[in-house]
Amino acid sequence: MSLLFNTSLLLSFALFFVPKRMKYLVTLLLQVLLIVSTGTWALDALMGSEVVIVPLGISTWSGEIIMTIDKLSAFFILLLDFVCFAGVLYAGGYLRTSIAKKRDVIISLHFFSLLWLNASMVLVTAMGDGLSFLLAWELMSLTSFILVIFEGQKETTLRTGINYLLQMHLGFALIMFGFLVVKDATGEMSFQALGPYFATHSNTIVFLIFFAGFGIKAGFIPLHTWLPKAHPAAPSHVSGIMSGVMIKMGIYGILRVTSFLSADQELIGSIVLSVGIVSGLVGVILAIMQHDLKRLLAYHSVENIGIIGIGIGMSILGMANQDPALAVLGMAGALLHCVNHALFKSLLFFTTGNIYHATGTVNMDELGGLVHHARATSLAFLVGAIAISGIPPFNGFISEFLIYNGIVVNFTHATFAMSLAGLASLVSLVLIGGLCVYCFTKAFGLTFLGSRRSFHPVTYHRIPWIMIFPLVLLGLAITLIGFFPRLIVEPLAGALTAFGNLEAQSPALLSTSSALQAIGLTNLVFVVAMVVVSSLRAWQQARVVRATGPTWGCGYSAGDFRHQYTPTSYASSLLEVVEPAVVYRKDYPSIAEADIFPEKRSFRTHTSDRVEQSVVITIIDLLIKYLPMAGRAQTGYIHHYLLYPVVFMIVIVLLTHFNYI
Repeated sequence: MSLLFNTSLLLSFALFFVPKRMKYLVTLLLQVLLIVSTGTWALDALMGSEVVIVPLGISTWSGEIIMTIDKLSAFFILLLDFVCFAGVLYAGGYLRTSIAKKRDVIISLHFFSLLWLNASMVLVTAMGDGLSFLLAWELMSLTSFILVIFEGQKETTLRTGINYLLQMHLGFALIMFGFLVVKDATGEMSFQALGPYFATHSNTIVFLIFFAGFGIKAGFIPLHTWLPKAHPAAPSHVSGIMSGVMIKMGIYGILRVTSFLSADQELIGSIVLSVGIVSGLVGVILAIMQHDLKRLLAYHSVENIGIIGIGIGMSILGMANQDPALAVLGMAGALLHCVNHALFKSLLFFTTGNIYHATGTVNMDELGGLVHHARATSLAFLVGAIAISGIPPFNGFISEFLIYNGIVVNFTHATFAMSLAGLASLVSLVLIGGLCVYCFTKAFGLTFLGSRRSFHPVTYHRIPWIMIFPLVLLGLAITLIGFFPRLIVEPLAGALTAFGNLEAQSPALLSTSSALQAIGLTNLVFVVAMVVVSSLRAWQQARVVRATGPTWGCGYSAGDFRHQYTPTSYASSLLEVVEPAVVYRKDYPSIAEADIFPEKRSFRTHTSDRVEQSVVITIIDLLIKYLPMAGRAQTGYIHHYLLYPVVFMIVIVLLTHFNYI
């Protein structure tokens, strides 16, 4: 299989030489070869009892590159392979127009980067050596950067891509710094070295360094600012892959570091839980305020990463308090939510791509009535909206149930501090779920119901089948987990073995498995009953003569589309409550008393992220203000430039003499 893996990657360079009309088919073929090889390794590791060791036959200055796939790695590999395959399938329809218009090299580079993004994420999950891991991590960032700037001729897209790359390199620097601290203490630069390091040193500082580095990729607040910019700029299949699985590489890194913790778990768990709660609540609030569907979905990625953070935080607190039920169920809920979020978020981004293909916009101020023109897309979006809101019968409810169950079980014997943590988590999850329902009633209602909100003539473009088929695949996976949740319990139990103090055959997980079976059966019965009732009603109504007329408007019939709800008016009732998290600005020239015949005016509203404005933008403003002072070193005199290395050498000699280095 390593030969198949290497061959698929080597053949990816052929994309630069094959005719343009063949590039997509070659990409799809190579994607299948890549998935067959990596999926086989992952299944062997997940279903077997041993770690799968894969020598790639590639040597570097530090030795041969070897992939080590344990059950946690395998869990993520299977997930990312499935989503990447759906994304490449979807790209065939989404890029059809671009393939005809764009230059050959741009199309080649895009498909090449799609393949290597999948491969780099597999390498990230399978590299235990610190140096190899960092190389794979950097490859993942570079390939995703190329994918984001596909529309690089637009200045805003290019600026977004550069902003994304800079933040990814900041995360890379933090992860590398964490590895170097461990290497300085243990002499080894690897994940395995974390065990001896944590056993003899404080765990908190190094964990937080890694947490910040991986948290930038994951999108925890306040490290999330690249997310709402990169996803709207990237093509929809790229957004689906990045939001569905790439940000989970940050979660994977956090989980891998967490598996070696041996002390300070009370403090670390409290920090992770707090960050998760803030990310979940602020993410969903900011999502509600968006007009752009892709920005809305991007902020929901922050929200769902927050839910995963809540599960991880409660699990760590369970480990700290010797509560195996909370530890197992919290971690199982976090892992399952990684799967669920990958499925419904990629589904939602692909449906958004269909909306853009059909209408030319994803701005909800200009959308409406799509249910009459894109029924399959409307149904797929509705399935994704129900799933992301955590409502039965779909998969989002199952993962949240595991976290809920762990917290409730813990209440029976919890200390006062743990009761407060559990209560905060429960209230947060309830609020997040309620606000998520609020947000997606807005997103679905304004996009698919009513009539089109546009002054311009409306032209709808037909959505090709290849942009529908991936939605069916993802929808089936979402439904399968909702109806048969026990199918996922065994892979979850296997992934939990990466955490040495968690039992795969935990009584709590086994008893919850029975509850999941009952939930799945209830979901199935409910859906079957709905189908039967709907069929009977349709049969009965077929015999009735039906009359139609305008909707009763309380004595007044609306004139045109301007009397419908807009994204701003729909969310206005929540604005005063969420003002601490949102900067709200109105652009409207006021009318003075002396202005008897006022000129035509426009009214605009704009919401922005208060965390970004108060933290990130403030830091950037300070850098812009004070960095030019460093320019004073550029005097233009060559003898000054010759003096700088001399001073540097003197400083090095002094530091060496006094044993500082």
